[in-house]
Amino acid sequence: MEEKTPRRTKQNMIGPNFSFYRLAFPFFFVLLLGACTNYSTTASVQAPPTLISITNNGNSNFTIKVRAQNPELIFQGYRLFEAPTEALAQNPSDLNQGAQCLLAQTAIVQPIEYTFEVDPSQNANTAGVSCRIFATLTPGNHISLRTLGLAVNLSNNTSSYRVSPPSNTLIVP
Repeated sequence: MEEKTPRRTKQNMIGPNFSFYRLAFPFFFVLLLGACTNYSTTASVQAPPTLISITNNGNSNFTIKVRAQNPELIFQGYRLFEAPTEALAQNPSDLNQGAQCLLAQTAIVQPIEYTFEVDPSQNANTAGVSCRIFATLTPGNHISLRTLGLAVNLSNNTSSYRVSPPSNTLIVP
């Protein structure tokens, strides 16, 4: 019986060429990445929270309901600003001023409604309170919150907080 040579099929013809492209693509991709200079050195901006309500609990103690979504790993907490007008509360002259609420134990914050307590005393958090802000609020003033994100400068090994745009404002009751 005569031995037949295998017939060349389309699959047999593509096989060697396909292997070449499979090996060449990663090399081409590495070359392309090495030539890419379009990357950002700008720090990420956090999303501002939304203030829902503020309640006076007496004795200079207030409860603030906040909705926020900050899934970035650089999320650190919030900074509260108070001023006599809405514009000044949202745009203070110094973004480093204001009372902070750092949530370092929470690496990733999912969209949720939070309860913050604003109280000048150093008491521990009340049950159900996400964070206590040590501050004294003045009735009739406006408050605004900003999200804090960690900004790291690798060129001089420093870090600081980067603040979000302002939230809406509420009037302190």
